Amino acid sequence: MPNHLPTGTQDLDVNNYSSYRVEDFIQDDDFRDWVQGRSYQEAFWLSFPEQYPEKQEAMQRAERFIRATQVSPERISDLEIRKEANLFIERASAYIPNRQNSLPDFHHKKSIWNTSLTFRWSASVAALLAVIIGMNWYLSRSKPAELTPQRARASTVHLVETTNDTQHPLRVILNDSSEVLLSPQSQLRYPAQFTGNSRIVYLKGEANFSVKRRNQPFMVYTGNMVTKVLGTRFVVRAFDLDKEITVQVASGKVSVYKEKQRQSPDNKEVNGLILHANQAAIFEKSDGNLTKTLVANPTLVTKNVKEAQFVYDEVALSVILRELEKSYGIPIQFDEQSFETCKITATLSTESLYEKLDLLCKAAPASYEITDGQIVISRKSSQ
Repeated sequence: MPNHLPTGTQDLDVNNYSSYRVEDFIQDDDFRDWVQGRSYQEAFWLSFPEQYPEKQEAMQRAERFIRATQVSPERISDLEIRKEANLFIERASAYIPNRQNSLPDFHHKKSIWNTSLTFRWSASVAALLAVIIGMNWYLSRSKPAELTPQRARASTVHLVETTNDTQHPLRVILNDSSEVLLSPQSQLRYPAQFTGNSRIVYLKGEANFSVKRRNQPFMVYTGNMVTKVLGTRFVVRAFDLDKEITVQVASGKVSVYKEKQRQSPDNKEVNGLILHANQAAIFEKSDGNLTKTLVANPTLVTKNVKEAQFVYDEVALSVILRELEKSYGIPIQFDEQSFETCKITATLSTESLYEKLDLLCKAAPASYEITDGQIVISRKSSQ
């Protein structure tokens, strides 16, 4: 049994945990509390794999095991129980010992009739119990079915359910090593182990996804909207009380489309949007409208620091705009001939993208607008 330090200890001794195995993590009360978002030792558990990287796999396996124990059992509908019970009752009644094919003689004694009714009632109850026990046995012995969207949306069988009831983001590690930062008051449902041709999860609320690249597409279902990627970083917000669902892309490429318009076998076309870094999709719940725009605060996608200094000395505005386009990964549309003669001297290192555009447009003079996830700049005509 591991040397466990009680929950609430402010300075945990990492040496007591250096020899932990998977089962030790699982049995540790404070580790379980941390996985479920109830631990006061958040900093300790986050820094532990950095000091002991050889224990990271054991931690992740234990974390997945703990979350898997929260799997909700599949519910059997009342209609299914009634149908199966009636079928079993009919079969049980057909094999009652010494049962005559003809109707009973009403001149027999009343006690014999009561005995027959009692026997039939007992057989019916036994048949009903047999149905329930048999179906539960089948569910417990059956292997996880492939989680197609239709099957997974119809039932929570084999799905782990994680709810963040805390005031801080909750870190969730999926079976494919993808990471999810689940925002407060949010819920994520996902299989304990991904199978089949796709990786499918279901989100209520908000989460920041860092998806590991695999051949299997990763799909996030949020109401009537689906976000599909192979591997990238993005944020999905889909609270029930919000009027819209949003997807914001930090890096890579994301496909967003409405579930009800998924293609038929004969039609491979999907009515949706392709998002790149710093682009966002907005799905209006009221009318089902899906539009593309930009994130509120675009960030640099260029890794080379020298390319992101934005220091200019008599540089053509068209050159500056192309550099911004490359640095932020956002398409900028403009008439190059209109800006060739406009020379800019400025240092734009600390400003946000929109602040840079405001300053450049004042110097031009020009104006810009955001259309379909792009920046369109127009030169103002001189009076």
